[in-house]
Amino acid sequence: MNPSFNQELGLLVEGCDSPPTFMMPYNPRYYEELIENYGFTKEHDLYAYFGHVDQLETQDKKLQFIVDESTRRFNFKLRRMNMSNFDQEVRTFLKIYNEAHGDHWGFIPLSENEIKHMSKSMRFLMTPEMTTVAEVDGRVVGTAFGMLDYNPLIKQIDGRLFPFGFLRLMLNRKRIKRMRLIAAHVLPEYQRWGLGVVLLSRLVPDALAWGIEEAEFSWVAESNHLSRASLERGDAKRSKTYRIYDSKIK
Repeated sequence: MNPSFNQELGLLVEGCDSPPTFMMPYNPRYYEELIENYGFTKEHDLYAYFGHVDQLETQDKKLQFIVDESTRRFNFKLRRMNMSNFDQEVRTFLKIYNEAHGDHWGFIPLSENEIKHMSKSMRFLMTPEMTTVAEVDGRVVGTAFGMLDYNPLIKQIDGRLFPFGFLRLMLNRKRIKRMRLIAAHVLPEYQRWGLGVVLLSRLVPDALAWGIEEAEFSWVAESNHLSRASLERGDAKRSKTYRIYDSKIK
C-alpha cells in the first residue's frame, strides 16, 4: 500500500500484458514469484473491470429498470460537479467516500489533511462530464467520478510535465478516448437500492459526447460482491487483478 487504502495499492498479478490506466500501479509479472518465494501470502485481491461502448447495446435490461425504479422511488436529482464551487464539491465527494466505506475491507477514513491535499491535487485533472452528484431534497446522498486516462499523453511527453508538458497535457485531453471510473459511493441508508447504477447512468451520455470509447472500473475489492455483481451484469469484463500480501515472518 502506498501508503494506505486511499492511494495506489496492490501488486499486479493478472493483466501485466496491457498498460495501466491513470493512477493505477504496474509491475512485471515476475514480481509475484519473487514476493511469494520470500514468504508473503495473499491477503486480498482487487479487480479492474473493462468496458467498451459497444457493450451498452447488450446490457441486461434489468439495469435500466433498476435506474428507473430507484429514481422514481427516491426522486433523485442528478447533476455534474459544480466546478465554480470546486473545493466544497470535492470535500462533499470525499465525505461521502468516508461514510460509504465504513465496513469495507481494509478501509481507513481520509483525514482532514488528506482531504485538503486531494482537493488541491485534483483541481486541474477532473472534468465535470465525468462526475455525478445525486441529491434527495437538496442533500447529497451519492457521488461518482471518473478521470480521463492521461497515461498515453504522459507517455508522449516522456513524463516531463515542465516546462511545457503540463500545458500539452491539458490542451490535448479532448483527444483522450479512455477513462477510469474511480468511485461510485452511496450513503449507507441508500445502498442496495440501485443508486450506484443510477450514478453511472448519468455519466454515459456525457462520456459518449466526449468521445470516450473504453472505460476501466478500478479498483473493486473481491469482497465487494454488490459492486462486482452490478459490473458483471452490465457485461464488464475483469481485466486485471491487484493483490495485497501479508507475511507471517517475524
